[in-house]
Amino acid sequence: MTDIKFCGLQSEEDVQNAVAAGASALGFVFADSKRQVAPEAVNAWLESVSLHDQQTVAVCVNPDHADVAAIIDIAPLDTLQFHGDEPPQFLKEVKAKTGKRVIKAFRHQKGTLDQLSAFAPVVDGFLLDAGTKAQRGGTGRRFDWKAVPIYVHFARQLNRPLWIAGGISPDNIAGLLAHHPDGIDIASGIEKEKRKDVNKMEAIVKQVSADDRVLS
Repeated sequence: MTDIKFCGLQSEEDVQNAVAAGASALGFVFADSKRQVAPEAVNAWLESVSLHDQQTVAVCVNPDHADVAAIIDIAPLDTLQFHGDEPPQFLKEVKAKTGKRVIKAFRHQKGTLDQLSAFAPVVDGFLLDAGTKAQRGGTGRRFDWKAVPIYVHFARQLNRPLWIAGGISPDNIAGLLAHHPDGIDIASGIEKEKRKDVNKMEAIVKQVSADDRVLS
């Protein structure tokens, strides 16, 4: 089964629509971003829905331990996803302090496979994004998906799931699913006029479900 994470949710309506559409995970951005939200708001939104095994994910960029604690003390989140320059030792400490699952995001660039190897002992999974030097994620850009099979194979050798993000939409997801990543992570690709669009969410879930049925 291919996991689906709808990320950058910014309202109770977004959360309810993501759950109803069938997302595997709900992502909330707590770093400086146009999609940044407050832990208090996320807590209230999650109280408004009945989750069905969906993971709830905090997206962070270069936080310290106090920043992480301030988020999870308020919002009931399962997973911490890091998009900055956090070193393996910091993530190891975060896992020990919080007991949460930890995902590390990387940009597709020279040397990324070496980074996956270095972080594999301390994380629960990887996310691969396009990103830029100015913006860690949520750019709406994608990298060359011809490289995805290499990353998928390498991550499976490391026994870690691999999620792909960046520029995924209902119009192009079929090309990505052909490479069989463990999960997809979508923010801008489910937006319409700067708001999350339930029709796009449902279209993504429909295509992923159809692909999973073919593979099963």
